[in-house]
Amino acid sequence: MVHIKRVELTNFKSFGGTTSIPLLPGFTVVSGPNGSGKSNILDALLFALGLSSSKGMRAERLPDLVNNSQSRKTTVETRVTVTFDLSDLTFAELEEEPTELEGEGETGARGLVAEGEWSVTRKLRVTKQGTYTSTYYINGEPCTQTELHEQLNRLRIYPEGYNVVLQGDVTGIITMKPRERREIIDELAGVAQFDRKIVLAREKLDTVKEREERSRIVEQELISQRDRLAKDRAQAMKYQQLKAELQEKSLWWAVLNYQTLQQQLWRYREQIEAGDRSHSELTEQFQLQQSQIKQATTTLEALNALVKAMGEEELLQLQSTLATQEAELASQQQRRRELETAAQKASEQLGQTQAAIEEHSQTLANLQAQKKTETELEQQRESDRHVAETSLNQTRREADQIANQAESWMVQQTDLHRQIEALQKSLNPQKTEQARLRERAEQLARQTQEREQALESLQGELTTHQQTLQRATSGVSEATAQVESLSRIVTAVEEDLSVQQDTLNRLLEEQRERQRKLDRLEAEQQARAEAAGTYATMAIQKAGLTGVCGLVCQLGRVEPQYQLALEIAAGGRLGHIVVEDDTVAAEAIALLKRQKAGRATFLPLNKIRPSSERMETDTLATLDGLVDLAVNLIEYDRPYHGIFRYVFGTTLVFKSLNQARRYLGQYRMVTLDGELLESSGAMTGGSSTSRSSLHFGSADNQLRAATGAIASLKERLAEIERILTRCHQAITEGTQTVKQRSAELIEAKQNLREATQQVAQVQSQIVAITTTIEQTRSQLNTAQQELSTARERLAALDSTIPAAEQQLQSDRETLAQLERTNSHTEWQQIQVRLRQQEAHLQAQETALREVQQRLGYIETTTAALGEKLAADHLRAADFQQQQQSLNQQITDTQNRITTINSQISQTRAAISQVEQRLGTAKQERDRAEAQLREMQTAQSQLEWQIQKLEETQQGRREQLNIKQQQLETQKAELPDPLPTIPEKLDLATLQREIKSLTKRMEDLEPVNMLALEEYEHTTTRLEELSQKLATLHGERTELLLRIENFTTLRRRAFQEAFDAVNQNFQTIFAELSEGDGYLQIDDPEDPFNSGLNLVAHPKGKPVQRLTSMSGGEKSLTALSFIFALQRYRPSPFYAFDEVDMFLDGANVERLAKMIKGQAEQAQFIVVSLRRPMMEASQRTIGVTQARGAYTQVLGIKLS
Repeated sequence: MVHIKRVELTNFKSFGGTTSIPLLPGFTVVSGPNGSGKSNILDALLFALGLSSSKGMRAERLPDLVNNSQSRKTTVETRVTVTFDLSDLTFAELEEEPTELEGEGETGARGLVAEGEWSVTRKLRVTKQGTYTSTYYINGEPCTQTELHEQLNRLRIYPEGYNVVLQGDVTGIITMKPRERREIIDELAGVAQFDRKIVLAREKLDTVKEREERSRIVEQELISQRDRLAKDRAQAMKYQQLKAELQEKSLWWAVLNYQTLQQQLWRYREQIEAGDRSHSELTEQFQLQQSQIKQATTTLEALNALVKAMGEEELLQLQSTLATQEAELASQQQRRRELETAAQKASEQLGQTQAAIEEHSQTLANLQAQKKTETELEQQRESDRHVAETSLNQTRREADQIANQAESWMVQQTDLHRQIEALQKSLNPQKTEQARLRERAEQLARQTQEREQALESLQGELTTHQQTLQRATSGVSEATAQVESLSRIVTAVEEDLSVQQDTLNRLLEEQRERQRKLDRLEAEQQARAEAAGTYATMAIQKAGLTGVCGLVCQLGRVEPQYQLALEIAAGGRLGHIVVEDDTVAAEAIALLKRQKAGRATFLPLNKIRPSSERMETDTLATLDGLVDLAVNLIEYDRPYHGIFRYVFGTTLVFKSLNQARRYLGQYRMVTLDGELLESSGAMTGGSSTSRSSLHFGSADNQLRAATGAIASLKERLAEIERILTRCHQAITEGTQTVKQRSAELIEAKQNLREATQQVAQVQSQIVAITTTIEQTRSQLNTAQQELSTARERLAALDSTIPAAEQQLQSDRETLAQLERTNSHTEWQQIQVRLRQQEAHLQAQETALREVQQRLGYIETTTAALGEKLAADHLRAADFQQQQQSLNQQITDTQNRITTINSQISQTRAAISQVEQRLGTAKQERDRAEAQLREMQTAQSQLEWQIQKLEETQQGRREQLNIKQQQLETQKAELPDPLPTIPEKLDLATLQREIKSLTKRMEDLEPVNMLALEEYEHTTTRLEELSQKLATLHGERTELLLRIENFTTLRRRAFQEAFDAVNQNFQTIFAELSEGDGYLQIDDPEDPFNSGLNLVAHPKGKPVQRLTSMSGGEKSLTALSFIFALQRYRPSPFYAFDEVDMFLDGANVERLAKMIKGQAEQAQFIVVSLRRPMMEASQRTIGVTQARGAYTQVLGIKLS
């Protein structure tokens, strides 16, 4: 657990010299007498970590933190070092809290390290003059306070947080205003960050708005310039037209003598005129068709809105769901086909393996039968050999008897026979063994070669499967990465879509509220205007009549102390309309009649005649209490002097009623309090419950204020409408993106499942092949060892047998030579019989060896077939397992297909219901749409006919120009004298036309022919500027939407923080006070303009607000709030300074119990004098201070 390991104080407040205070994790209490300096330890933490100002550390200025004993020195210094133990901190935890500030490049070297210690030091150096410097150090390297706070934020230690709670902080929570209490939640939620983003966006919006306004100004200038150039351009085009006509007439003058060509020219003109008439008729038909299409479009839009309201969006959603389900169904069906193909292939391989098993079993059975036959034959051959050997032995015994009777050569012959017999007995088994070993060696060599080939084939198959596994594993990784990427994308888009939807809902609510306010203001303005008689004035001003000067009240300015008196004196004449002359008044009256806009009184400046009665100055001076003539107390422009003389006449203004009463019946008077005294003696006065809304100098202001408020509301409503349009577009795009990405995610998950299944299948195949390889390799090693042994024995026999055969051959030659010298007949006969029997015995032994060799081959072949049969059985078992797995997958896929088909049926049923509901409306809409398409087709046909006619007319005019050129060409070729001019064309008439054209051109001069080019240039610039304005409009809309989204996120972040802190507060308050409580926002609909109240219900008492509680209850409630804040944003350590001072013993025990529980997750350092707090702590640090000495610290271990 990260915690403060040590605090080292040097000359800090009451600590003189250097004092090092070790601290351990868990719950530590610092206690000591009042004034001993125990709270200075917490002040040292605040000082070193830069978490508070000097006043927060109970000092007026930072130099006051230096120990008093150092004040006599020239330069004094205090230093505090806080060392953190980061041994339990991991790099992952460091990365969880990245700093949001920039410029942290140089802090990396002295930043947090996931192992060991991390120290923060602050030095304060104070000079004799009182100036000081404060320096921060991280691990001994200087840094700024901002860099330090960046690193502390990564440890979840915040300057605005409640890591260190001093004595006044609890009281501050109690006494602070509700709005300040709510701002604490703002800090926790990071509202300031959103405010900064909103400010930056608004600054950029202002820049874009300024650019747009500048462009609008340029646009207006270009429009004015274009309109001005349009007149010059029209004149220049007229001049060009006249000039072209003059040239044409001149050409006619040159070709009048050519009758044929002239007739052709007239024919073309007639055709062109006829085409123009047709063009006009077609144009009229086209315009009529356009109006019909517009009407049909309106009808279609109404029907579309009706269909949409009846559930078309639901139908589209169901159709989208159906498309997704059908896509998944196709995927599952493709998967089933692939699995069925794989199952069929496995079945074929299983069939082949089972056929091989049957073939090998049949061969094995044949070999067993052959072995039985050969065994019986071996027994027969052994019996024959035994009979032959018995007969030979009998003959030899007879030969021995004869030999005993013979001479010495007989002895020699007998010895040779015995020697030959011994050699044959020794040599025959060796030859038999040699033949058997050769056969076995050949068989083992073949088996070794077969197994090596099989091993090589299995190795290749294993390599292939491993490559397949590698590709499949890579596919799984890619599919997993794709699923994760798509999941992140879908989550991000859904989050953005949620923000957009919240923004949309909030803006719709604001739109409704502002629209209601706008309607109310407009209604009030209209009612006020009607009540004040200005409704008629507004109608006249809207009409834009020239010569209207305004209302009487708008043309005069009055000081506040005279306003009531003068308004009472003017009476209804305040609402009269001043005009320049009676003609304007007559036009205005006629306008009011036409529009039925009410009545009004007009004061024409040219006809108004004020009263001729005059008041002498001397007379006025004698009147006691007189202020002045009413007309003298108002300011106005000179042209309106007669108007105000007419309005006020000789009305006098007096200070009070008593003073005016003296002159009652002599003058018309008004007092400053609003009493009116007529010259007839009538008096008007009393309380004024309602007055006219017209006032001097204020009618225009009121109208302007109301108009300004309405304009502001309309501007905001237009802005909201723009944002809503863009927001709807963003929601539509986001919804489409979510649908698309969700479909891609479903497909990616399906691919991942398929890839995972393929990996499992290939892995099982690899395991089976590996097992087969191991078995084959073991069999190969055994065969190789047996082959090596056989070859070694064969080599030994090959070296022994030739010598024995050579010795046998030598003995036989010696015996034959000896027998040739013997003439004894009986001996010869016995010898012949003996050789025959020996030959017969040898033949029997050879036959026996052949049978034994065949038996050995059968046994070897049987063993090999047994091994192949075992391998085939293993492969068959693998294929059967693979087939079962594939069949299970096919069953699962089929079940999924069945489920999807059921879902598709349900979706189609829902679509059918919606379509049935939409049936009649959609048919009407489709008919309207078909009619509209027919009209559009007819319009296109008309447009094509008009275009075709224009092309024909253009061709005719081109032919006309060609004929004119031909006429000019023929002019040079005309014979002399010229032919007679046709009578249909009068030269005088043509000449008059030419002169008329020339005169008209002269009347137009001078002509600005550059206006043609300048007009086109200005129009081009205007189009470019319009595109630029459209771009700026889009940027402005995007910025407005961004600001609204930031506002939504700001509100959401605050609400999440408030809900979490409120939940924490309820839990903690219930634990501390055994009651219940909650946090309350004054206006939940507008939390950022509201306050935060702590509402508590202590046990056995009614529900109370914070201001109504006792001191202890307030402290418990404030502490609960502080704990709730800490639990929402936990830190590695907390320090409390006598927060239990206002609590009784029972509440201190509950507070200590809570701190003890919290100390399992964080380090707690509590300054307290209360016994329950010290008893609950894990350790206590004692602080004491002798009189005039430094503060001393010692550890106390409580039993």
